[in-house]
Amino acid sequence: MMADKFLIALTQIEGLGPVTLKKLLDLFGSAEAVFRASVFDLREKGVPLKIIELLRDRERLNPDTLVQEIKNEGIETIGFNDLAYPLLLKEIYAPPLVLYWRGNPGFFNKKPVLAAVGSRKISAYAKWVMPEILDSVIKSGVVIVSGLAWGVDGLAHELTLKNNGLAIGVLGSGLAWDNFFPLSNLKLAQEILEKGGLLISEFPPLVPAQPFNFPRRNRIIAGLSEAVLVVEASQKSGALITAACALNENREVMAVPQNVNGANAAGVNRLIKEGARVVTQATDILEFFNIVQAPANPQVQTAAPVSLLAEEKSVYQALSLAPLHIDKIAENCRLEAALVNAVLVKLEVKGLAQNIGNQNYIKL
Repeated sequence: MMADKFLIALTQIEGLGPVTLKKLLDLFGSAEAVFRASVFDLREKGVPLKIIELLRDRERLNPDTLVQEIKNEGIETIGFNDLAYPLLLKEIYAPPLVLYWRGNPGFFNKKPVLAAVGSRKISAYAKWVMPEILDSVIKSGVVIVSGLAWGVDGLAHELTLKNNGLAIGVLGSGLAWDNFFPLSNLKLAQEILEKGGLLISEFPPLVPAQPFNFPRRNRIIAGLSEAVLVVEASQKSGALITAACALNENREVMAVPQNVNGANAAGVNRLIKEGARVVTQATDILEFFNIVQAPANPQVQTAAPVSLLAEEKSVYQALSLAPLHIDKIAENCRLEAALVNAVLVKLEVKGLAQNIGNQNYIKL
């Protein structure tokens, strides 16, 4: 599958964005007509001088050469007007007019689709809560989209593969293997393809990762999805850009609540304040997609088991899904820290609590 070679060339003109290019295509009727239009033709159609100057870049572009370079990398393309182009993505403002892809194009329009995004500096809490929430979602047939970055993105893809799910990775670089970013997730990307998944980029194969590429990538992640789940995010996290894109395109935004003192809490908790759907278990997501299925993992107990001793019940009830430091737990249940420490050991043995590091505990 290969998009129109003239459209591929036009999308590689620096400064010519998808909105402007779409207007030119509508004005001239085809990508070839835009590519071949003379300065006189452009002026006669009322094209602004600034755009005419940008279009001078056509002189350095050979459409046939570009297509051959793409084929040499084993990459395929799809154009905005192709029937297989993702319908959800087509609905957004400024959709990419050309997508580069590897893998299974049958995913382009498969539903339901959930984006799972979050911090690159993943916390121990996120490592624990993501499988608790996503395993059942993935097993229910929900396609998982993420950005193949470090941290939450990478774990979302790993969980998808582990549960034999359907994975789509969206890159902020070109799809040439020599340019892949981040290199540490190259093996993960190749495993996505081996297991029938899909890799997508808006960028030509040899484009390296640049900071300004990632907001563009994030709009594609949101655009491909019916809902975006933010697992954790600081105030400046790129995951919040994805959430903002989702809101702008009338997609559902979901968020996993965090410990208010956590480094990756501020952004996600702000989303919840602003009305994001709170997700604490798989059924919160499955209900949105109208999937009636019991989660694979049992729901977390909210009441203390009756077999616990008084101080064990007190400590257990002071715990939550969000990590709490032992000092905070002691404060909450009004017991000495030494006693709380001993009780927590007993609760761990009973499978009711977990030490996730640095004396932080969560309820199981």
